Amino acid sequence: MAIETSGETPRKILANAESLFAEYGLNGVSLRQITSRAGVNLAAVNYHYYDKEALCREIITNRLRAINATRLDELTQAEARLDGSPVPLDEILGIMARPLFLSGSDPSNYNASSRRLLGRIFSEPLPFAAEILATELQPVMTRFGQAIRRHAPSLSPQDFLWRYSLVVGAMHHAMATLHDMKARTNGVCRNDDPQSALSNFMVFAAQAFAC
Repeated sequence: MAIETSGETPRKILANAESLFAEYGLNGVSLRQITSRAGVNLAAVNYHYYDKEALCREIITNRLRAINATRLDELTQAEARLDGSPVPLDEILGIMARPLFLSGSDPSNYNASSRRLLGRIFSEPLPFAAEILATELQPVMTRFGQAIRRHAPSLSPQDFLWRYSLVVGAMHHAMATLHDMKARTNGVCRNDDPQSALSNFMVFAAQAFAC
């Protein structure tokens, strides 16, 4: 069931459900918690979104679609600008990672909760994760892999795919751990610091493809 985003009630349900799912996970949140936080009745959630899993699935799917639309549009524009020449590696990596860390298609409502919820799909066994990743993410990552491959022609296909898999995995791991980096690093790093995560990811990823 597609999410209806028009009207104040759906907007309140979406925002508060995303925040709760991000903090507690799918199994740690009840529909009654969502309705209480949003200030709406249970019938409103059932009417607009059917059930808790459908709501969570739609939030994540819509977030990924917005991010991927931004990614693909920027990559297509960069390739057109260069008229057949390879897009610089650091530009490709920035196009791939920046929307995930900093904003989706609407920077005004993509926030720490959005990032944390997306991180959960990469780190937790959500019942619908494999389907969403295969449909919404894999084709886009393949497209970026093809663009990056032009910068590592001397790597064997096997070595390139291993390195690319590790880079993508690092990007997703960062998404899943941004919220508690202070505890993970004994206070050295800050929580919810996407700009630092992005800048360090860019350095790490570029080195991964150095031949």
